[in-house]
Amino acid sequence: MSPEEEKELHQRLIQLGDMMGDGLHYERDGQWISREYKATLRALGLLKAPKRKHNPTKTLAVDERMAQRVKDVACTQCAGKLKQVRSGSLKAQCTRCKSKFTLLKTIK
Repeated sequence: MSPEEEKELHQRLIQLGDMMGDGLHYERDGQWISREYKATLRALGLLKAPKRKHNPTKTLAVDERMAQRVKDVACTQCAGKLKQVRSGSLKAQCTRCKSKFTLLKTIK
């Protein structure tokens, strides 16, 4: 993004913030102000991505598949045992050499 575009987006953000400060986004036809404010924040990279929701059934399914996969596969570098990095993770770590491996693809 060029400095001119960034400056323009900052000015637009200030304008929309002033409008919101005046309460115009609460009026009947003012919903566009909130939407545009959020879009401008996203364009500037100031809005963080929303947190992903925890899905316990998916975690259990991954853990079951990983338990089987960890039994079947050994470390490619030292032939040591692998252990799942954390619950719900698709990665495993060697207990000897601490190398990490991705053992499964994402379940959709």
